[in-house]
Amino acid sequence: MTPLRVLTVDDELLALKRLRLLLQTMPHIHHVGEANNCGDAVARIHDLRPNVVLLDIKMRDGSGFEVVEAVAERPNPPAIVFVTAFDQFATQAFDCAIVDYLLKPVESDRLARALSRVQQRLKAIDAEQRADELHQILRNLRSGPGTEGAQGYETEFWLRSSSGLVRVPVDAIDYVTSADEYISIHTPSGSHLMRGSIRQFTHRVEPGLFVRVHRRWLVKRSAIAALSTRPIGRAEVVLRSGQRLPAGRVHMKQLRDLVRSNDGRSLY
Repeated sequence: MTPLRVLTVDDELLALKRLRLLLQTMPHIHHVGEANNCGDAVARIHDLRPNVVLLDIKMRDGSGFEVVEAVAERPNPPAIVFVTAFDQFATQAFDCAIVDYLLKPVESDRLARALSRVQQRLKAIDAEQRADELHQILRNLRSGPGTEGAQGYETEFWLRSSSGLVRVPVDAIDYVTSADEYISIHTPSGSHLMRGSIRQFTHRVEPGLFVRVHRRWLVKRSAIAALSTRPIGRAEVVLRSGQRLPAGRVHMKQLRDLVRSNDGRSLY
């Protein structure tokens, strides 16, 4: 079997290292190189002529879509596998049935399945068809119906679960907690991990929907029923579901005002 020539593109050095180590363990795979920005990626695709590019979507100097656009006109363009930290655009691309995607952190078995899919795809279509598909990706992602709100804010997230990707509407999220490089999204039906920070999450959703109750806790305003003060003086946020979450002292004034403005209910 002819080795599959793979180029990896990501602006995170640890992500590149992880991909490099995983690829080294896989038969019939030749890792031809890597790039950590969009401009370098386009140049290396031209020089190294990989069969497939594992391409990050959001990078410091631009978007992976810009790389796709730059190489779509080239003869014999590579197959593209998007790499993303749960970005909704990758799910859109996958729904077009023309590319695959990998979720960070990339797992060995998922990477192997993606590359197997690429190998089958390359056998089935020629270079001209691949070029047409790259153009179709761009058309679908730019002009198709998006998952963002009217002002550019997210209305849903596609998050990883044990059974694959699940759609989680922002309206279904009760609270968010931070955990190292990830946040945990909590809904009545379960919890899901998402790469990023609470600060990044607040920038992606409509302002005012969530309120900070603790350094590591963010709660949807409409999910708050009341505040409770324990005998030992510790304050808690009581959700409409009955769940109790710790409340930091620096956030108490804002929380009291919020609870009273919601329905006139006071502390108990």
